[in-house]
Amino acid sequence: MITTSSALGYKFSRDYVTNGWYDHINGGDYTSEQQSALVDALTEAQVDEFEALLPESHYWLIHTSELQYPVGDDTETGDLEQLLSQSVEAVCARLPQIEAKTLTDLA
Repeated sequence: MITTSSALGYKFSRDYVTNGWYDHINGGDYTSEQQSALVDALTEAQVDEFEALLPESHYWLIHTSELQYPVGDDTETGDLEQLLSQSVEAVCARLPQIEAKTLTDLA
């Protein structure tokens, strides 16, 4: 399958997303190592949640802020910023489980 991609903008960048998660957990009593691992886990979970909302064969390339999809695919993706918000909400709902697993894995 041949793919192409479209730029999504700064809100879809790894820097923007990870900064948001650092802000979200910034009241916790985490070591730097725990904070970094938790932000990585939350970011990975958000990418998974976002991609689950996309049409099949569409992927969020967070490191380059792009949406990858098959050439010639004209499937409607919907409001991507709304999907981004939904992915944040889904991850927040799973935060206790993600936190527990991440901190256990570090121990």
